[in-house]
Amino acid sequence: MLTDLFKERIDRRSILKVAGGLMLASIFDLHRTPGGQAEMTRMRWLEQGVFPESGTYRSPVFRADQTFESVEVGWHADVPDGAGISIHVRTSSDGEQWTEWHHLHEDTHMEPEPGARIYAMPHITGPSNYVQYELYLAPSSSGATPQVHEVEIGCVDTSPAAQFMSVGGNLIDGWIVPRAGWGANENLRYSNGSETWTPRHAPIQKAIVHHTVTSTGGADPAAVIRSMYYYHAVTLGWGDIGYNFLVDQNGNAYEGRYGGPTVTGAHTAGNNTATIGVAAIGTFSSASASQAAINSIGRLIGKRASHLDPHGSSSFNGRNNVPNIGAHRDYMATNCPGQGLYQRLPDIRSIAANYRGSSSEPPPSSEPEPPPPPTASRIAEIVDARFSPQQLYAGSTMRVDITIRNISNQTLHTQGPSPQHVYMESDTFLMAYPDRTEGRIRVGVDFDGNSGLPSPWRWGLPGSLAPGETTTVTGFVQLDSTREWNLSVSLINELVRYEEQGKFETTVVTSAPPTNPTERDNDPSMHYFEVTRHNVPAIFYRYWEENGGLRRFGYPLTEAIMELSETDGETYLTQYFERARFEHHPEFAGTEYEVLLGLLGTERTRDRMREPAFDKVAEPADTDAVDWYMETGHTLRGVFRDYWWDNGGLPIYGFPISEEFEEVSKTDGHTYTVQYFERNRFEWHPEHAGTEYEVLLGHLAREILIDRGWLTPEY
Repeated sequence: MLTDLFKERIDRRSILKVAGGLMLASIFDLHRTPGGQAEMTRMRWLEQGVFPESGTYRSPVFRADQTFESVEVGWHADVPDGAGISIHVRTSSDGEQWTEWHHLHEDTHMEPEPGARIYAMPHITGPSNYVQYELYLAPSSSGATPQVHEVEIGCVDTSPAAQFMSVGGNLIDGWIVPRAGWGANENLRYSNGSETWTPRHAPIQKAIVHHTVTSTGGADPAAVIRSMYYYHAVTLGWGDIGYNFLVDQNGNAYEGRYGGPTVTGAHTAGNNTATIGVAAIGTFSSASASQAAINSIGRLIGKRASHLDPHGSSSFNGRNNVPNIGAHRDYMATNCPGQGLYQRLPDIRSIAANYRGSSSEPPPSSEPEPPPPPTASRIAEIVDARFSPQQLYAGSTMRVDITIRNISNQTLHTQGPSPQHVYMESDTFLMAYPDRTEGRIRVGVDFDGNSGLPSPWRWGLPGSLAPGETTTVTGFVQLDSTREWNLSVSLINELVRYEEQGKFETTVVTSAPPTNPTERDNDPSMHYFEVTRHNVPAIFYRYWEENGGLRRFGYPLTEAIMELSETDGETYLTQYFERARFEHHPEFAGTEYEVLLGLLGTERTRDRMREPAFDKVAEPADTDAVDWYMETGHTLRGVFRDYWWDNGGLPIYGFPISEEFEEVSKTDGHTYTVQYFERNRFEWHPEHAGTEYEVLLGHLAREILIDRGWLTPEY
């Protein structure tokens, strides 16, 4: 029979399936995107009344309806002092070939409550369809035995809800992978249309280091994060992942809990407020975390809590002499973050001190690179390298794609920074990833006239590279100088030698900004605007005229230029007008989509999603006067609703991505009621009430050009 717990879950959004026996049931739990497609699934089984008082119990084999990658186990038991329970799981893809038994570690992130279910940390496995668990029940020295009342085992599909960021410019601060980048399904934060946990904020007073007590995730550490997210948000009911940040063994840093830098997490029971929790992905009870992970943990804390003295301590939450950078075990009776990581805290504090309170980075090494090896000894080769665009403007981002092949008989390993990382022109790889591990493979870009570190812009591979395999690494560099760059690519066997150097030489030219006024073009197909002194190609001018012209888009602010898109990483002919960016998409030639408007609203607000106005809202009861869009979770009402429907709707503006709120304009300094859409910002001008100018589009394109330094504010 089913327990009340399971009845409650079925009433929410589950489908009951009898798996056999009176005391055994399974539930298939679905989580869906706003669009309706399933994003995360979970099979759960419950066993009761089948456990011995001592010895070993092995469960039946459970078959999931679809592939899973994470296993969760929770149990309810009375365990006398001195007695114990040990739990192991194994998995299989076909029900015949099984993994070894894996011991599960009890989750110590929360104080156990009498009568409450105990959980183990999720076990990350390869794609599997079958699971089995085993209990070992040990009596105390007096003969008292554990009493197991029930065991629930769950198998979670951790497939990403979204693809990793394709453009490195979307990284937080240029190096932290945002939630979208590791595949967070934001639906898991909600229950019945409301956030399960409303973000709270407090100034950071302490930093607390953890380990996840899982595998490192191998080539896909994001799968561990997705598993932890589901476990914390849904299984434990916390509404989100508990850690503020996570770090993998390649040194990649990931945004954890939703809500921004000072959001209160759920990582150290009773001590979450005013602390920042950073977790190393893996188990470090004895083994140490990699130097790359240590570097990133120190950097995160040094940057995000720069006001703290990394080597200091103070009273906190009723405790004396609490270290400013401490460990989970400093607050609770737990081994976390494991002895292997705990003993590295002095190194983490020293690294944090290097980053504290400024943007300065550790000094570059003067150690020279060894000379290239003879051709016969090479272990890899560069197959191709491409820079795009090769004509761009100072302050723009260049993309490089480097393809390499493993020509050895051994698997090649790599280190960070990961592909997609964005370098500023003055950055070096030691700023992005201070650790250099001997024998790890990276690709790099160098330029003529470089008097600093050779190949200063380096990226790791997407993962280990087996013999004969080929992979492509994509990286980005923002070039701020106006000059001609003679670039080349290299293949570096770190601290050993260059496998190849100075290959695929390419000239890239960065010119003065295209906002400078120009003369009328001799091409008769161009339309020249005397007001701003810019030429508009026929394809853009036709779109401008047919879709609202001056009132909707404003005057051109640049010439037409080839520019790298932040949306998909491709290069398009673009032109900036006051209120919009036009993009030419030749793949849609001859259709109404040949010219598309850039997603300026999305780009301008990418770092503002934690502000209240951008929080998703539930569908309102009054759907006659208010439109609600499940695609973004926002409403459209009043004069903005009328304007949206009467002046182009979805193709011109996109979906709303905020609610209405007041904001100071960057272009004229006045305060307006505004609402952001994917491609634009609406501004309400009550001084023009009743006229066609009551609602105007914000000068988002102008704001972007101001931020690049291509234009100056007019007020």
